[in-house]
Amino acid sequence: MIPIAPIFIRSKEVLEKLSALLDEERFAYGESDSDTIINIAEQKQALLDEMNQLNEKRVNILIKFDVVDRKKPTEEEFKHWLNLQDSSLDNVRLLMNECETLLQVCKTKNNTNARVLNTLQKRNKHLFELLQGHNSKNKVYTSRGSTHPISSKHTLGRA
Repeated sequence: MIPIAPIFIRSKEVLEKLSALLDEERFAYGESDSDTIINIAEQKQALLDEMNQLNEKRVNILIKFDVVDRKKPTEEEFKHWLNLQDSSLDNVRLLMNECETLLQVCKTKNNTNARVLNTLQKRNKHLFELLQGHNSKNKVYTSRGSTHPISSKHTLGRA
């Protein structure tokens, strides 16, 4: 029997932690808590690194047992092989499905957080331009085609 169940068990644990971190990240965005946001980003990176290592380990095991092609291993190849196996690998099938579901949840949460962050960045940029006295109507094009605000003599910083 191929020893991949422990890899899926650990992957599931990592994905559950990642999902919880993404919830914390969204809350931190709402609170504008930059220290927490930076801390969460570091934790997310560590979890993603571990997921990559687990995936590499899983692929190497599957290659070792000739389940997938050595030169170009694919997920579909593994899933096809898994579907052909008897019920002794039902636990692996279940774990794999749970991991795929958790991965989709994490992707959705991450995309939501990215949209929240993008909105916050736009808001902060706008507020910064207001503080500098830039008016969104007073912009000129640069030689590269982007816009550049024209400074006003009536800035809040000069008041």
